[in-house]
Amino acid sequence: MTHAPATPLRLSCRQAEHTLRVELRGDLDHRYADLLVEAVSGALADHRRPRMVRLDCTGLTTVDPSGLSALLMVRRRTDEAGVVLHLDGRPPQLERLLELTGTLSHFTTRPGTRAPQAGPGEDPARGHSAAPDPSA
Repeated sequence: MTHAPATPLRLSCRQAEHTLRVELRGDLDHRYADLLVEAVSGALADHRRPRMVRLDCTGLTTVDPSGLSALLMVRRRTDEAGVVLHLDGRPPQLERLLELTGTLSHFTTRPGTRAPQAGPGEDPARGHSAAPDPSA
């Protein structure tokens, strides 16, 4: 069995006005997951703390359990700071991972809100969408 060569994660961060935009390219896996958490945590600790963090996931090639853990940690940190988090351009493999692990609702609700509880036979992750961004 052969494996595709690893693609190092590249982060491109831009802060404009009150929004931090982070473009993710490559593998968000056990080797690189900490880079994402550190980048967002550093921006949240800055005196110019953003009100919104937008992660552009379009360029992600792989997300392993450590990458998912990093995304959840970013969500936790943004929630604690009262900052809105958006995952933009989720590739199909990330969407499937979020659905399979039951974590999609963590990325499609606003901070301080809880996803509705599912009734019998319902999937709580279906039907939720990220809060619209009036500046988008």
